[in-house]
Amino acid sequence: MVERVLTDADVERMRTPLWEQAKAAMRAGAPDRAAELVDRAVAQWRSLQDYSINWITSLLTFVGEELGEEAVERALRRTGEELVEPRRDTGTDWDSLPVAARAKVIARAMVGNFGQVEIDEDDEKVVLSFRCGSGGRLVDEGRYEGDRPYLVLRERAGRTFMRDSLWVYCAHCSVNNEIQPVEAGRTPTSVEHPPQRPGEPCVHHVYKDVTALPDEAFRRIGREPPPRSRERRPTSS
Repeated sequence: MVERVLTDADVERMRTPLWEQAKAAMRAGAPDRAAELVDRAVAQWRSLQDYSINWITSLLTFVGEELGEEAVERALRRTGEELVEPRRDTGTDWDSLPVAARAKVIARAMVGNFGQVEIDEDDEKVVLSFRCGSGGRLVDEGRYEGDRPYLVLRERAGRTFMRDSLWVYCAHCSVNNEIQPVEAGRTPTSVEHPPQRPGEPCVHHVYKDVTALPDEAFRRIGREPPPRSRERRPTSS
């Protein structure tokens, strides 16, 4: 007979996610225990996120160093076609959403990814300034420096926002969030300005009138501005 080292309670805890354990603690009237379990679940997710973003960036670095920067864009385009676009296919056209809804979606996603956000607004746009919890964190932690740094893209192109350099992880912002939507005849998710040095925020411009993006918003991703013949939409929120 096998001598068991795990009790039935051990097995049950191993099978039950921490957030489900937290729900059970709340139902049992143990809020302090529930809060502890939530904190543990967040720490677990943060560890997995750290592993994932470094895994992705390591792979993109390998692709760029072995096959060139254009291959990085091709890889990101494949990801956009196979993963990003299906996730965005909610049955609601992004361009049809009011600016408040578009800004909230972006902020919610970034904050849920361990980011922090400052919010401002002017007559034409909502400005979201993020301390990014993924790509920006890699920059701030010095992952593009040292003995085995991640790749910095150096070829001026749409994928680098026509900059002289762009952190390779951040290239999904240009390719998946701006270039591919524009190529499909839609508005970019937002007009993004990734940090150029550690400590800077990633700034997103969410325009109130999606037909009134400045020409530079298109030229910086290597595309010509669309004709301005469409009637401008009201700047409703």
